[in-house]
Amino acid sequence: MGIIKDTVLLEKALRADFLKAYNNGEDPSEIMPFLMKTQSKAKSEKYGWLGQVPNLSEWKDERQLRGLLDFDYTIENKSYEATIQVDRDELEDDQLGAIKVRIADLARKARTSHPMKRFYDLLEAGTTDLCYDGQAFFSNSHSEGSSGTQDNLYSGTGVTIDKIKADFIGARAAMRGFKDDQGEPTNEGEMKLYAIIPQGLEGIFDELLMASDISSTTNTLKGAAKKVVSSRLSDANDWYLINGAGAIKPFVWQMRRQPTFESLEKGEAAFMRKQIPFGIDTRDGFGYGLWQKAVKVVNS
Repeated sequence: MGIIKDTVLLEKALRADFLKAYNNGEDPSEIMPFLMKTQSKAKSEKYGWLGQVPNLSEWKDERQLRGLLDFDYTIENKSYEATIQVDRDELEDDQLGAIKVRIADLARKARTSHPMKRFYDLLEAGTTDLCYDGQAFFSNSHSEGSSGTQDNLYSGTGVTIDKIKADFIGARAAMRGFKDDQGEPTNEGEMKLYAIIPQGLEGIFDELLMASDISSTTNTLKGAAKKVVSSRLSDANDWYLINGAGAIKPFVWQMRRQPTFESLEKGEAAFMRKQIPFGIDTRDGFGYGLWQKAVKVVNS
């Protein structure tokens, strides 16, 4: 049996290993509560329906026909890849060991690390990148229909425990007051709050959200939110308050094509350098949903 035939058989086995590892994996649990995952069937998807549906009103004579505000917001799918080169001698010497480990790690990267990176890139770009109302996702100039001007870019007062406590209360109150295009509250009822924080603030938020007392005073914010810590956040002092309740989330992850596994057994690299590439590629898109469910607290 020649090396090329062996490699063909190995590719099939590695593809099966990749798919098994990917399908047995899980989406990153720490960010999924505020990501609306959708299926895409085109190059891009329009989310013009993000305007609110009307509230119920008393039936008088006939139905009150109300149009929806149509927003021109589109999320484009992009292609992503990851490729490794394996020496042909390594294939001959170890077809089931180290190579399978690296393929399994590619599956983990595709299932977990890829959406994590895309999400945090999206989060940090929120002060400049536009959402469905034509404003930056985090902006002090949101306005639609009967909402009035609204602000989800909150000016923080500092990073001591007392200042973060005051800012948390202020950001939560601001979120509770956000209105839709009909002037109705968008965060009515129970909110499922998450504080997304840089790693340097973890100790302070542990105390804020878990301690029974702070400075010998009952901590009224104990259990008020769940903490999500990320080393991907570039600013050591800014943090985010997110509401994960409801069907429509503040962020969107649309899947066009799940990751596929391929190899190139024949080619210049294999012939000239004994290198055989194995790789994955996928298509998806990330964008913004309801800005009313997110507040950025800026301390810089």
